[in-house]
Amino acid sequence: MKARLSALALTGLLALAAALPASSQTLALKVASYVPANSPWDQGLKRLAAEFARISNGRVTLVFPQSLKASTESDIIQKMRLGVDGALLTTMGIAEIYPDSLALSTPSLVRNDAELEAVLQSVLPIIKAKLSEKYVVLGIYKGGWIRYFSTTPIVYPEDLAKLRMSTSPTDEKITRLLQSIGTRTVKGDMSALILQLNSNAVDSFYLSPIFVAALWSQLQGKISYMSSFKVCPFIGSIVFTKSSWDKVPPELRPRLEEAVQKIGAEMAANSDKLETASIEALQKDGLKIPAYPADADSRWNKVFQEKRESVISTMFSADFLAAMDAALAKARKGK
Repeated sequence: MKARLSALALTGLLALAAALPASSQTLALKVASYVPANSPWDQGLKRLAAEFARISNGRVTLVFPQSLKASTESDIIQKMRLGVDGALLTTMGIAEIYPDSLALSTPSLVRNDAELEAVLQSVLPIIKAKLSEKYVVLGIYKGGWIRYFSTTPIVYPEDLAKLRMSTSPTDEKITRLLQSIGTRTVKGDMSALILQLNSNAVDSFYLSPIFVAALWSQLQGKISYMSSFKVCPFIGSIVFTKSSWDKVPPELRPRLEEAVQKIGAEMAANSDKLETASIEALQKDGLKIPAYPADADSRWNKVFQEKRESVISTMFSADFLAAMDAALAKARKGK
């Protein structure tokens, strides 16, 4: 009799649990990233996890399993297709799931913070709509500016023709653009870069100063210069798979999205500070930044504007480039 009552009680509990609304259950979202430990992005994700837990009263949490420490963003994206719920993707990761977004990081198209802010406001709805069947993009944020690093100074565009530039194997469009202005390119991912420099296979690359500072113990003595020219913005985005975000209780989504906006803005501001500090530290350790002549900006802008019509226009969708052009024209007119 007791056994029967126990069985009935257990059955009742299971039925009650199944009948509970989804909002009363807990949801742990697995999130991956490929960013330096303790960087603004890494710290931002940890703050975001705390905000998700606070806002949802523990019903929605972000977890960062060690097993998700991937070697490349391509690995992260593959894992998102196999069950990982979300990620903080940077420039190349975003471009892998939506290739047109790489136009944001085409050299000299976006030239300063104000222009980037205007462009992001214009193209974010396009990116969200294009990816909406598979992904939910909660925001795109500036993570600093990419610079050229090299063994000899890069001041003018023609200096690129004197160097062998390491480029990402997945970065076909930027590689093609660099080649169109005479740059000799050598494919290699981040893990290959140190070997390339050690073997003199390359003598230049482009990267965020924050990442270079994090790798400086391996790069010191192998490169001597950083360009004054800001090549393009470095961006980051908080992205979830649609199937995972749909599991979040609808009443919580607006507040969680607000938290992402807040933390994303903080990450952008902290990246600015860390980039400045990283450049100062690199200079103290011997990295040189050549003087920037008064005509350098116009020469960089001229060469890439010419490629905007002949090469860049063939790489990206006309509607995306048109949205960028309109935002840039408005931002520059308002100066």
